[in-house]
Amino acid sequence: MTGVEVGIIVFPPDNKPYSFGHPNVNETINKYVCEERPPSPSSSGIDDKYVQMFRKANSITLITQLNTLQDQLDFAFNLKSKLKEKNKNLESQQEWFRGPIEKMNNTEASMLKEGLEDLLLKLKNYGTERGYGYENGKWKAE
Repeated sequence: MTGVEVGIIVFPPDNKPYSFGHPNVNETINKYVCEERPPSPSSSGIDDKYVQMFRKANSITLITQLNTLQDQLDFAFNLKSKLKEKNKNLESQQEWFRGPIEKMNNTEASMLKEGLEDLLLKLKNYGTERGYGYENGKWKAE
């Protein structure tokens, strides 16, 4: 009825874009990207050359923005997969303390000792902040 041609491109998470348009999206996009366009009957009184230049400039800007967003999205997905992999590796490395204490090696025993000393220091500070003192292995109200 109005002569409007619409093209819609959808980018779902599975990275397979879908396009919808009349008659199809490629023809609609080509009208804005290509050098030459047929004259439009609805643009009487306006120099069609300048309209084409404006549309081409807009489409180039939009394509650049789309490519930038796609690059950012790809980077984020790549970073997400790397972080998941590092998290898996970290979790597997932190499981050593679940085994029997007799099977610990020197490095693991040192890590356990440092962790317990750090925990004791945090407990002392926590108690001191709340009005308790810690002497000779016992808590005392101050």
